Amino acid sequence: MKYLVLLLLVAACGSFKPHAPEKPTRVFNVSWSKNLDAEYVSGNLAIGLGAPRIFNDIVYMGSLDGVMTAYDLESGRVLWKHNEKTPLGGPVEFFKDHVAYGGLSGRLFVRHYLTGQLKYAIDLGAPVESAPLYFNDRMIIYLRGHQIVHMDAETGKILWVYKRAVPVTTTLQRTTKPLVLGNKIIVGFADGFVGALSIEEGLLLWETKLVEQSKFVDVDLNPLLVGGVVVTGSPSGELKAVNPDSGALFRSYGVSVAAHPLLKGEQLVLGTNDGEVVLMSVGGEILKRVKVSKQPVSAVGWWKDNIIAASFDGYLRAIDPLTLKIVDEFAMGYDYSAVFSDLVITDEYMAIYSSRNRLYLFH
Repeated sequence: MKYLVLLLLVAACGSFKPHAPEKPTRVFNVSWSKNLDAEYVSGNLAIGLGAPRIFNDIVYMGSLDGVMTAYDLESGRVLWKHNEKTPLGGPVEFFKDHVAYGGLSGRLFVRHYLTGQLKYAIDLGAPVESAPLYFNDRMIIYLRGHQIVHMDAETGKILWVYKRAVPVTTTLQRTTKPLVLGNKIIVGFADGFVGALSIEEGLLLWETKLVEQSKFVDVDLNPLLVGGVVVTGSPSGELKAVNPDSGALFRSYGVSVAAHPLLKGEQLVLGTNDGEVVLMSVGGEILKRVKVSKQPVSAVGWWKDNIIAASFDGYLRAIDPLTLKIVDEFAMGYDYSAVFSDLVITDEYMAIYSSRNRLYLFH
């Protein structure tokens, strides 16, 4: 009788199958990856400082071997590539139907984004290690030799060149991405200053010293407009805000930041030299902070409703912005594989380039 009762209970409850607890959803799912490491020369480890770019379902990435490659976003299949015969250290910039990028020889290349056909190439005289900035049919290019070039994007005609005299001999040799505000270009310099140039003539309108140390004072955090002030700084000093009209120091935020600051809603997302991720109000109040690494956080982003942090210990970490708990992490394959440029993020995809010259596309 007891067996009949048991059978009736099972029938009444339907087909029951015990199951294991659901596994947490992974954030970092690799769609494809590429090893773009240059040929190794003894005593000279090639460090990747560049970043990919995504445009119209194409991923663009230049290598230290001098090859610019356009990959299909979904499959990673090569659509076109060209050997420019100079190491390519900076990301591309898009304008109309073209991509623009430069190499360490100082040569700038402009090609059709879909076919790779060359539109023009010009020599700028110093290494191009950052992405050109396009606006109003013009391009601004920050050269490694402390020079800023303003040119016509369609023709390549140079309109003006600003050259900075930098007495500091020990610099990080990185360049900030200029910020265009009205008739001014806000830019950081390798001598510890931030300044503003006039767009039409390239004249220095104001400059403000942000770092007092004697070396590695480069102001190379991308300037960011936050609540009417410009936030920037150097990894060697504190993050600061200046008045964009006068350059007057407005605020010091009390943290040393290695990653380009990110504005998300009314909060700043910061990655610090101490391996922390900090959420800060635009007024400078620290809202939350969490230590995620023993090494500096080199890049931060926002993807899949998580904070993404890359650090010098070779990891990407996804952090819940409410609890600041690490919900997923990805090892980039080598110790101290940093991301020195941008986390390139769309709604569905994220592309990164590690200092060990590995290109990853996540979905």
